[in-house]
Amino acid sequence: MSEVITTLVGELQAKPGFKFIFEKPADVCYNCKLREVCAFKLEPNTIYTVVEVLNKKHRCALREGWVVVAKVVESEVEALIDAKIAVEDAIITFKRRQCRNKKCPQRHLCQSPYVKDGEKYRILKVQNEKIMCEGRKLVK
Repeated sequence: MSEVITTLVGELQAKPGFKFIFEKPADVCYNCKLREVCAFKLEPNTIYTVVEVLNKKHRCALREGWVVVAKVVESEVEALIDAKIAVEDAIITFKRRQCRNKKCPQRHLCQSPYVKDGEKYRILKVQNEKIMCEGRKLVK
């Protein structure tokens, strides 16, 4: 499991199992006294899952309401990778392939902003369906 991060999430989103995409800190966050334990603790363009909600609330200028202290982890993400390196429990360095087919129905899986080029990932599950793309066999 990923590293557990204690941060702040919106009151309505503070439920175990809730997933959210953190894109980047909003402008109002830069002047907030809670920024270091809130938006500045999270990695941009990352999907997180709430795993625990704690019993502490704070006012939030961005949400014009409350944020709650919660523990989150990076969520599992799907991506297409070369079938030759697709081994369950292996740790790989993800290499983004350039895709020239703008209409490819699988493009969201090989060009996802949530899988970072050059980062290490553990393969949790390999789906057997092979997808041909520009002469390469890819799997999800």
